[in-house]
Amino acid sequence: MPLRSIIHIPGGNQLFPAEKLVILSISFFSGLILADYFIHNNRTVFLVPVSLVVILIFFWLPEARRRFAEKPLLFFIFSAFPLLGYAYLYKLAGALITFLGRDWQDEKLAWIDRLIFGTSPNLAIINFHRVWLTELMMFAYLAYIPLVVWLARVVFRRCGQEELQRYLLTLGLAYLCCFFLFLIFPAASPRFYFAHLNPAAGLILRRLMSLVEVSAQYRGGSFPSAHCAAGTVMLFFAWKSGGRTFALIAPMILLFFVSTIYGQYHYAVDVLAGIFIGLAAILASKLIPFGKKSES
Repeated sequence: MPLRSIIHIPGGNQLFPAEKLVILSISFFSGLILADYFIHNNRTVFLVPVSLVVILIFFWLPEARRRFAEKPLLFFIFSAFPLLGYAYLYKLAGALITFLGRDWQDEKLAWIDRLIFGTSPNLAIINFHRVWLTELMMFAYLAYIPLVVWLARVVFRRCGQEELQRYLLTLGLAYLCCFFLFLIFPAASPRFYFAHLNPAAGLILRRLMSLVEVSAQYRGGSFPSAHCAAGTVMLFFAWKSGGRTFALIAPMILLFFVSTIYGQYHYAVDVLAGIFIGLAAILASKLIPFGKKSES
């Protein structure tokens, strides 16, 4: 597809649906943080002015696309900016885990796992721990974010701006559903619930993942698995982008589905719920008009 036909499409000079979703979601979550400050003295209230800056940046995106329409890489970055917005929303959701004052729900999730599978997959999988397998699983888990961005680039180049925006919106719907459920059904995750288990032994990637656990993850973001919700969306759009793209990305996504349990980051029911939410987001995004219809 010619580059100019990718860039110059209806809607390039206005906010896209995914960008509107980010603005509304950040506004809502920031409002909850502000309320939580007065109710529970939430110390993350400093995120509210940060949210205002982020929202202003998103309102500027149509102008940025207009200015850099002839610079493909910059144009793509300003078109795919909702990916950064979703990362920030994850941070906001983490600041609100205790907002409803609910206890950890891990016991219920572990019970559902036993009901479905007859045993705990998190306990059963430790029998398969191997150093080489741990490194492979950590590689798959860490590859998740680069894969999200890489697929966005592939969708943009092969299918155009409209399909990129459909991909971003579908991801956003899946993420937002997961973030709301984090607040309603907070779960610490198996690595905290099964505190007697030793982490799977590994080498460099295992150590790198330990740093990620400390710096980028929080207790309460277990149910459902946002990884698996996004992974389901990614599988769908990889398939739409062509067989070669799907063949490259599908094995890695299936591996990080398994890695969420192997690394004790999620219960099996978290994975199932994430897949269901991903499928629901795919169906829901089809109800939202794009292109010329979205401008009427």
